[in-house]
Amino acid sequence: MEIGFTVASGAGAGLGIGSSTLLKALTLSNFTFDNNDEPGVVIGTIGNRTERSTLTVVPNDGRFLINGDNLVVGPSASSAGQITVYVRETLPEAINSPRETRFALVKEDVPPAVDPDRYMFFGSRARMPSGNIVTAAAGTNYVCSKIIISSPQYKTRTFKFHLPGFASTEGGNSPQETIVTGTVGTPGNSVPVDAMFMRVSGVFHQLTFGGSNTATVADQTNGVWTDEKTIPDVAAESDIELWLFYHTAVGEKIWPVYRVQKHRGERIWGANDNASLLGFMADPLADSTAALDTGYGTQSQPQYYGPDAFMVAKGDWDGRPIPLAFVDSIGESRQEYSSAADARGMIGWLRRWLDKDDGIGRIPFCMIGMPGAGSVREYTGTGTSIATRRRDIVREIIAFNGGEWPFTVVANQLGQNDTSTLYNTWFNTNYRSNVNRIRAEYPGVKIVALPPLGRTDTQRTITLTSVGTVATANVATGTTGLQSGQTVSISGAAPSAYNGSYVITVTGENTFTYNFAGGTSPATGTIRANDLGLSAEYHLYTAQNAYPADGTDASGKWRLRDDILSKTSSCCDDAIDTYAAWVSSVKAGAWPGMLELPSTTLTAQSGTDGVVTYNTITVADASIFRPEQQINIYSGPEGLARLSTQTIASISGDVITYQGSSAVILPAGSVVRPSAAFQESSTPISLVHPYPIMIDRIVAGIAQSEKTKLQAA
Repeated sequence: MEIGFTVASGAGAGLGIGSSTLLKALTLSNFTFDNNDEPGVVIGTIGNRTERSTLTVVPNDGRFLINGDNLVVGPSASSAGQITVYVRETLPEAINSPRETRFALVKEDVPPAVDPDRYMFFGSRARMPSGNIVTAAAGTNYVCSKIIISSPQYKTRTFKFHLPGFASTEGGNSPQETIVTGTVGTPGNSVPVDAMFMRVSGVFHQLTFGGSNTATVADQTNGVWTDEKTIPDVAAESDIELWLFYHTAVGEKIWPVYRVQKHRGERIWGANDNASLLGFMADPLADSTAALDTGYGTQSQPQYYGPDAFMVAKGDWDGRPIPLAFVDSIGESRQEYSSAADARGMIGWLRRWLDKDDGIGRIPFCMIGMPGAGSVREYTGTGTSIATRRRDIVREIIAFNGGEWPFTVVANQLGQNDTSTLYNTWFNTNYRSNVNRIRAEYPGVKIVALPPLGRTDTQRTITLTSVGTVATANVATGTTGLQSGQTVSISGAAPSAYNGSYVITVTGENTFTYNFAGGTSPATGTIRANDLGLSAEYHLYTAQNAYPADGTDASGKWRLRDDILSKTSSCCDDAIDTYAAWVSSVKAGAWPGMLELPSTTLTAQSGTDGVVTYNTITVADASIFRPEQQINIYSGPEGLARLSTQTIASISGDVITYQGSSAVILPAGSVVRPSAAFQESSTPISLVHPYPIMIDRIVAGIAQSEKTKLQAA
């Protein structure tokens, strides 16, 4: 920081009254550097310099030098800590020349770079190509995607980026790499790349491909790499913008990668030609093209092409662990998509936990998986079941990296999608199969496993009879967790008048009643009563999720946790347990109910007559929420009778804006409760993917000291 100035004796001191030139206080764009900085490294740019003046450093002892308008590290040694330096500006005709500005620099004592010539994964916001194929539309078949990657907690300077020629499917066959522009085995259209840039501190740096500014990415290939690019040192925790310009013919396909996080400055633009897109380089925060910018903060938001997570950098890597993470949807991001991302682009509990600035610091990583990934399908297969392209791209990195891995450890969060009715199949055939492939591919690598979360069902099966307009539900598994006055959703009954959301009265250990329009008795069908996640005590364990582990196939999920923690059959070398951070406080092995989670109240009524719609509510404390969180509004003060269910689009202060709209009258004092997890739309309706409220709970609940387990042995 500039902390003062002096006017030294010299030419300006004796200048006549007629001089009108006055030297101003100088400024410096940055004040910090570290012990790894070599002579010549720019500390900061000097501003407010008067034209034709000269600059010198006082004292001129070689610790710092002037290079043009920059203050740079000199050849003489300096000590860590605060250093006072003067920059003297001299201009003979200036009335106050020479003028000295005093700056307080800080030399940080950081660990020495471990291997500055080794490429390491660094782009933690980045992801693998996966999702639904994108089709080019008329008027937007030329596209520019701008993605913002936050750099690690050490300087980086030399980069390589990768553009994929495939994407992985999500869901039951994931991570098979079968999302292609043609059909598997018959390549479809290629994607021509018109240009690619990285922008750091406002400066664009063009990236090349084999010496060319353009490239063509062919379908069903591993893809293409940019050439090695060295730029001035990128400071720790800086934003790196990646601008990709590409096109196809109208109606042709493009592989999916990113949902843009536009609140962070990411953008997606489309046009009829590339020249129109290049204009955005002069206006980098111009709004995205409306036709492409749809479904923000939802699963339906399109995923656009861009450099995938196989981005690597050389720099002052300090030896901190860098995991290659095998993950499914829960580890990769869900239940967050884009608008919920933090300032560094992190979504999902594992990304946020690894990137948290605590313990041994932010941990860079490469998540090689995606939603639906299962161990039994990972790093194996050919043809229509191929899942080896990503493995082969890592091999490409190792080849140009002098035989070195771009990671130091494997983190394995898989297991959720390895479920089998027989635990032996789940653990040995499915889960351990990929562990064995990892150990064969990366001999001696340390594998740290993270046990999967449990699943619980928010519904119970019931039978229904009625007398007049009073329905009586019989719950064979009991009414534990239900309360008189709460809302329960009934589904699956015939006649349909029984179905809907009703306020109930609990009348016994196995019965409750509610008022409805009336219908024939008894009701038929497979009838279910859902409390929407209000109370963990009401919830049931889903198949293979019975708690505790008892040696039976029914408790497979928790047997897997026990085997991971025990490192059974070398399934891992260490484990970071997720259970205590996730579990309900009132029911072991279960998701927390809304009654256990933070809540707030409306400070003003929303809605007027039940007809006119609105999309905002004002609450006492919106800080417990973030976008994409599902909320349930209950009548106050008990907070049991549900009035409305919405999803948050944005938050400003204590004003919450919905993704949709509502006409329901919500009185002041209504209780706003966050859902713990997305309810899977099947029977049973189970809690699987954590909403932001639970993501934060898990991140806070796993000690940051556990990161030390990721350090290589």
